[in-house]
Amino acid sequence: MATRKKMKGLGDVVAAITTAVGMEPCEGCNERKETLNKMFPFGTLELLDEEKQYLSALFASNPNELNKEDQTVILNAYFRAYQFLPKDKFEPCINCAGVWNNIIKKLKKLNYD
Repeated sequence: MATRKKMKGLGDVVAAITTAVGMEPCEGCNERKETLNKMFPFGTLELLDEEKQYLSALFASNPNELNKEDQTVILNAYFRAYQFLPKDKFEPCINCAGVWNNIIKKLKKLNYD
């Protein structure tokens, strides 16, 4: 029985379909697959050890306000883990607690799951 490869993104889906209908991939197909995987990735990445340590200490202190350094670390970890491309990045309003709470909730889930 064949083993299933974990699909990294849309490029793997397109490659699987074209292979299933009998098309042999060329070098251009492989490059396109990698480009599509980078543009449209699936899932999330694990937090780096440094991110985990910083965020764990920050979350344990339960701050009422986030300073600029905290905001920067939080956003960089969030963008990397959720694989946002540079063009997709946004700058949340520093006064919008709801936006920061949602980002922090998602990071906590990654950190502890």
